[in-house]
Amino acid sequence: MNRLGTRKHKIVMISVNDTQTPTSGGEYTYRVIKDESLRQGYQVQEVSVPVLLRSLLGSKNDEALTQNVVRSLLHFRCFFESLYRRWQRGYLVITSSSPLFPVFGHLVYHQPKTGICCTMGREYLSRYERLGMLIHENENLSPVWLFAKRSHILHLSNSHFTKGLISELYGLDSLVLYPPVSIPCQHSIGACKERVPGVIIARPRAISGITFLPEMIKELPKTVKFVVIGKADAVGMEVLRFLRSKGVDIEYLGYVSETMKLDIFNRFSHYLHLGFNESFGITVVEAMAAGCIPVAPKSGAIPEYMPQDLLYSNSHEASEKISAQIGLGDSDLETELKNTAKRFDEKEFRSGIAGYINMLDTKGLQHIE
Repeated sequence: MNRLGTRKHKIVMISVNDTQTPTSGGEYTYRVIKDESLRQGYQVQEVSVPVLLRSLLGSKNDEALTQNVVRSLLHFRCFFESLYRRWQRGYLVITSSSPLFPVFGHLVYHQPKTGICCTMGREYLSRYERLGMLIHENENLSPVWLFAKRSHILHLSNSHFTKGLISELYGLDSLVLYPPVSIPCQHSIGACKERVPGVIIARPRAISGITFLPEMIKELPKTVKFVVIGKADAVGMEVLRFLRSKGVDIEYLGYVSETMKLDIFNRFSHYLHLGFNESFGITVVEAMAAGCIPVAPKSGAIPEYMPQDLLYSNSHEASEKISAQIGLGDSDLETELKNTAKRFDEKEFRSGIAGYINMLDTKGLQHIE
């Protein structure tokens, strides 16, 4: 590791990610990029839309319209900042550039939102979310992006699914670097523990597929317990109220700490993932690391690492697997899941991202051999 001051370039991170208080796997990834850059001896300046938004509006519960207007203005601020820094000598610009956030830079880590190029359930999204998806899927609606994407020397994708997606949508070639998953040391390979039969649901939001849940569980007995974690949107709350009115045993815990989430994954038997075309699925890997059996869609990046028997193609298949308590008590399966999860341990990502950043710093920013 080089000492501060021996690096050729300072790093500027320009993104739509909250690295101070990350609430998603995507935001956590950018926090790790920032932290590892500092560990490698770089000076890091950050321009983050959520952080700037919070500094302007504080903790006030402003209307969504106000937030969206201010957020849009901050996007312009990021655009001009990126334009200035990208061609200023001595700076290496890392971004989360996309058609919806077209900024200039040197390195971009692509991690598309759940549901991209999937029309199922899109009618439940807000107008803002639907517009965002439309722009992501049709780059010609973002003329600035057509120039911004060419400014980046290195494109990284968070999965082979994403690599294929951005090649198809944007004509970009990229390298795959799986995102970091924080796997606590206590997730060691060992005997299969006795678990409480129950199904965990995470991210009860329209964009994460919560509207698919009623169809999936309508054939299940009312004795099946569901535990829901993560902040729900209005659609998610409506779905939860509907299921309770039908007698479903469902407990909504809302946002939980990482410690509590770990405890939940260690206690209950299954995790049901609802999001289609997931670009990676960090929560799926977290469940696997705890030995909690995931049941997830056969779409997006999840089939790259999940056992095929645990994947579903439709609601009926998901219901069947949950009803049969697939894998419960199978110590060989639990060991396989934990071993697979270890491939995505955070230290692997740190090593990879540090290598790419150092390569840009030492070889120069004009090209990569």
